Amino acid sequence: MRGLWFSLCSLVGTLVCAQNTYDISGNITDDQNQLVSIGDALLFPIANDTLVAYTSIIDGAFLMPNIPEGSYRLRVSCLGFEDVEQNLVVTGNLVVSIQLVAHTTNLEAVEVVAARPVTTNENGNLKIDVTNPVFSAIPDPMELLSRLPNLQVSPDWASVTILGKGTPLVYLGNQRISMEEFNALTVDDISTIEIIRNPSAKYEANGRAVLLITRKSNLSEGFRLNLSETLSFKRNFNNYSNINGSYHSGKVTLKANFAYNDLLQWESHQFEFGIPDADIFSDYLILVDRNDRIELNGGGGLFYQINDTDYFSANTTFRSQTNDVIIATDTFLRQGSEQDDILTETNNQNNKRFGSANLNYARKLNTKTNVFAGIQYSSYEQRLDTEIANNYNTTAFDISQLREQRYRINVLTYRMDFDKKLTNDLKWEFGANNSIARANAQTNIQFLETASNLEIDYDYSESTIAAYTTLSGELGEKVQFNGGLRVENNTVKGEEEAENIPLVNRRSTNLFPKANLTVELDSTKHLTFNYGKSIDRPNYSSASSIQIFFNPFLEGEGNVNLLPTVTEDLSAVFQFGNNSLSIEYFKRKNPIYYTIGYTIGEERAVFSLKNLERESGLDINFNFPITKGIWTSTNAVSLSRRRIQDATASGKPVKPYVYFYTDHQFKIGKETTVSFGAWGLTKRSEGIFERNAMVVWNAALTKTFFKNWNCALRFNDITRAMNYEESYAINGVVADGVYFVDAQEVALSIKYTFGNSKDHDYNNKEVDENLDRIK
Repeated sequence: MRGLWFSLCSLVGTLVCAQNTYDISGNITDDQNQLVSIGDALLFPIANDTLVAYTSIIDGAFLMPNIPEGSYRLRVSCLGFEDVEQNLVVTGNLVVSIQLVAHTTNLEAVEVVAARPVTTNENGNLKIDVTNPVFSAIPDPMELLSRLPNLQVSPDWASVTILGKGTPLVYLGNQRISMEEFNALTVDDISTIEIIRNPSAKYEANGRAVLLITRKSNLSEGFRLNLSETLSFKRNFNNYSNINGSYHSGKVTLKANFAYNDLLQWESHQFEFGIPDADIFSDYLILVDRNDRIELNGGGGLFYQINDTDYFSANTTFRSQTNDVIIATDTFLRQGSEQDDILTETNNQNNKRFGSANLNYARKLNTKTNVFAGIQYSSYEQRLDTEIANNYNTTAFDISQLREQRYRINVLTYRMDFDKKLTNDLKWEFGANNSIARANAQTNIQFLETASNLEIDYDYSESTIAAYTTLSGELGEKVQFNGGLRVENNTVKGEEEAENIPLVNRRSTNLFPKANLTVELDSTKHLTFNYGKSIDRPNYSSASSIQIFFNPFLEGEGNVNLLPTVTEDLSAVFQFGNNSLSIEYFKRKNPIYYTIGYTIGEERAVFSLKNLERESGLDINFNFPITKGIWTSTNAVSLSRRRIQDATASGKPVKPYVYFYTDHQFKIGKETTVSFGAWGLTKRSEGIFERNAMVVWNAALTKTFFKNWNCALRFNDITRAMNYEESYAINGVVADGVYFVDAQEVALSIKYTFGNSKDHDYNNKEVDENLDRIK
């Protein structure tokens, strides 16, 4: 540890990073001292009109978070009032109060209708205004992500990736949250989502990209409650009910949210695969006609402001899901000269429970030093009971297996962070954390045809000790840098209790440097260069013995031998106005992909995650949001090239492909917005995998009635194009399949808001950096 401390301290003397950031909030009243109901707040540099930040004024209040130190012009624009500009010098958190003067006119009636920007762009990082009625009417957080540029939601709607960057970290403000906690949020509670493609060293070692979520907030006391109901018509009917609220008085803020979702999900996929060396061919179709799923999502929190800088907070999140589903599979299987047509019915009762709780304490030690301490406990449990019946060659269904499977994981994490202001332009941050995870997977399978049993009791443990340091500042007025180093020591053990022999026993120590340089060319143009090294560790549940039955020849299961993926990124971004052009290169070791594998002589093939040898890619991205009059548009185009390689795979020609996203909104009345858009991908050939082209169209109509009622009618995947096809040849298996996604939807949302306050500022920091791996 002495050598590690010397390395960290040495780095402090050589790396420099970004400025301090602060919040600007305000109260806006009219000449009668009444709160202005709605408006816009825009922040510009003193010298030009390059937009630095934008937010809405709602019920007389606004908040602009994370504004760098400097001098700015604040412009306030509200319908029916004269615009006001005020110069600000930001050296700490600011609260401004502005009184507007009514705009007078001799016309009998005037209605001004204009669209406000949905997306702002800085250094290729897109910030989306979720308070926009088209987005705020969406009930499901994952569906919200599916509607944003450069984001791709998985076919099972369980995870999200950023184009060219993989799975992002998710932050709520400056605090880490898991996808489970994100899904427990209500969309109405979110103000903005920023897609950060090149995060700094303050983010965790697995941070190739970040989704930065900002909650709605203001400074007024009182309570606020939102009720919403969404009726969703897909292949089946789905219903979403949400309630969330907050109460603020003095130094105390309380928050709570709850959602009840009654869903009938439809799922299907089809694969055909051959094993030439074993003379085996299989073609199967899986159909879930009615997945009866009940979801209960919620949470609560307490925030106590001790003084202007110190606070204590506690936060809890829970998510419960129950499934009662019959999976029907139609399989053709040929093994040599024998062939069978097999119908399979799998009756599954699946229960999942997730819970997390944390405690935070933040204190200002002196005028230049702050400290944060936190502890977090999280748990996840899954119970899967399965009854399997097979019908060979249209004879009769016979129950062949009964399965009971249990999986549980508990994670305890604690951390401490320090930041110290060395000079006005130089800040040092350092800290450490420790995470301990323990999991157990139990499987009991009764083979009724042979009167035999299989029992597996697999234990898994993992501990990570990490330390980091960053130094931040700027050189002159034109150049900013940032840099940092993170060190992680990771220990993994896995064993099957019956054998008492470790199946996995790994220990590793890794260094993860990150650096950034930004050069201002003029008031509207600048160049940014980024380098970073990151690691992606597999989800805890991927390294378990849990099995999923597809058909008598194909089984899905975890892979206890998965290795983490290490990635190096290098990028350059040219920002001009609100547009950006970037070029990004990356290389990865041990990338993880789902494949079908088979060992000669075995009775079955296995569908599981597998480490491949390496992957590299090049992306050229162009982002150009537009706002003019009643029209606002978000647009993104990417040209990408991927090469995935493995010694066991048959290589295919690598070809570039194009991704595009476009969304257009028209404000056709003071309270009415019409939107339509599309995203698409051309055919992708990535060395091993070939994937299909698709174009997905969406549209929406939103309207507000009587100030507190918001209604939205949405049309998603209008042409039912969201199907994911892929083909590959790996380890002697040649496969070709398609995942059918039930995304075509007509949805009606109704939301009612009442109370005398908006949500108040609420600080709470996730302590566990591995929350996304709890699945």
